Amino acid sequence: KLSGFGKIIYINRGHFNLGRSRTVKEFLSAAKEKKRSFRVFVAEGAPRYQGHVLAKELVAKGLQTTVITDSAIFAMISRVNMVIVGAHAVMANGGIIAPVGLNMLALAAKKHAVPFVVLAGNHKLCPLYPHNPEVLLNDQKCPSDLIEFGEFSDCMNFAIGDPPQLHVVNPAFDYVPPELISLFITDTGGHNPSYIYRLISDYYSPEDFVLQRNLVS
Repeated sequence: KLSGFGKIIYINRGHFNLGRSRTVKEFLSAAKEKKRSFRVFVAEGAPRYQGHVLAKELVAKGLQTTVITDSAIFAMISRVNMVIVGAHAVMANGGIIAPVGLNMLALAAKKHAVPFVVLAGNHKLCPLYPHNPEVLLNDQKCPSDLIEFGEFSDCMNFAIGDPPQLHVVNPAFDYVPPELISLFITDTGGHNPSYIYRLISDYYSPEDFVLQRNLVS
């Protein structure tokens, strides 16, 4: 259970979240139990629409929740005074690997001077640096999340040797750099992005993350 709930939940206007995060749900539920008054804005998180699932879960907890489209993030960001998100991994430089779309949200928050807060347990700490996140730290989801094959089959060229006329790119992750992050809330409390390397040094030794290949003769 993450500590420090009472340290940042002073909001009386609104929180913002994109997609679905169990950590964020529990965080906001704990704030509700402490009688904090706030409204949550949830971006739907296309194409899988995990934000719809989160919105239902928050409403079941008695939280006032508003669902918006991902394209409305920039238009709505000025109505909230804190963005709260989860992360897949917290990198050694203080950046995060997160669901695709969060970098866009972080840029909008930076533009409007809205604090961007990341909730992440210590098990999310990663001792690696994202030197090339677009290549090393991404994955592609199924194209069927975006289009139905039957609807676009006329756009595809099935002739042997000819390149396809339609390509579908459905990335799974975003990299959010540390300069766009205001605060991390972890099991040990709140930390600035610049302090993450100290946390990692407490939990990892060099032997934990120096990968060696065993050469077979």
